[in-house]
Amino acid sequence: MKLKFIGFLLFVVAFLSLPNEGLTQDRHFSQFYSAPIYLSPALTGAYEGNFRVGLNYRDQWRRTLDNPFTTSSGYVDLRLKSPFNTARNDYFAVGVLFFTDKVPAVDFNTNQIGFSAAFHKALDVKSSQYLSFGLQLGLNSRNINFEKLRFADQFDGITGYSFPTNEVYPINNFAFGDLSTGIHYSNRLRTGLSIYGGVAMHHLLEPTISFEQTGIALDQLNRKYTIYGGAEYLLREGISVIPRVFAMLQGKHAEYTIGSNVRLAPNDYSGYSFYLGGWLRSVQDTDTPFRPDAVVILTGIEFNNILFGLSYDVNLGNFTTNQWGRQALEFSIGYLGEHETNDGVICPKF
Repeated sequence: MKLKFIGFLLFVVAFLSLPNEGLTQDRHFSQFYSAPIYLSPALTGAYEGNFRVGLNYRDQWRRTLDNPFTTSSGYVDLRLKSPFNTARNDYFAVGVLFFTDKVPAVDFNTNQIGFSAAFHKALDVKSSQYLSFGLQLGLNSRNINFEKLRFADQFDGITGYSFPTNEVYPINNFAFGDLSTGIHYSNRLRTGLSIYGGVAMHHLLEPTISFEQTGIALDQLNRKYTIYGGAEYLLREGISVIPRVFAMLQGKHAEYTIGSNVRLAPNDYSGYSFYLGGWLRSVQDTDTPFRPDAVVILTGIEFNNILFGLSYDVNLGNFTTNQWGRQALEFSIGYLGEHETNDGVICPKF
């Protein structure tokens, strides 16, 4: 009982420590649970199996831009039994994350490699409840091609930007260290019902991210906080409902998502499961009050140990601005090695 109370207290403290000001916002995936280590270091090793491999790809605004924004991520994590408490199913986990975000029009790239570790503590004898703690150390780099930028002094007034510029370019690439942490709680309340939730804090060191490298506050990457929660409930044989909520806060920017998936399993022997889902995403920043941003539609399939997801963002701003090309398409694929049933931390798959 004491461990349960401590876990709940840590969750509340992390939630109440959220900030309300800032300047910058990270890229994200609509299929946030399909990029678990990117979502929270505490989700390293949070699955039913011995190892996991996954890839994510996001293609954004292809119909509007000649060179759309693209975001890719890959990860590998591995579960290791704890040598300290053999009476319960405690375990450690380690993982590696790769992330890249590209703006091709100016060759602006953000790359990251992160090394994660997590400890998953069973809170009862039956191992139906787990409290997980995670830490991630990252190395990030940013680079840009200044030759693809155009400035006012280059415009010749007739044919275009043919004059040389007097702008003095700073360095075109730099690297910085990063640190993230998180906690995750899961509970199998009874047959057919599970709940889970967590809080993560990213960019603890608030590193400098400007090419000018001035070190002033405006050049710092604000801390990012993610809060998520959900459940899985078996309505009837072969049909489960998976509601979920997600919030991301970074400085004065915020993003909120709410929705649900439905899992359809024809039978226990086919090895197939199908997923259908929809979520509503809302955003706010310094210039825009809280408003609906997009509807995300998802379909997925699970075959034995392989997971494949496809989602599409329908930007609700299209109905007021008539900018119908501002959509996003995402793919995710994952593989669970040596899959086990009802053994370990509960973590949603899509």
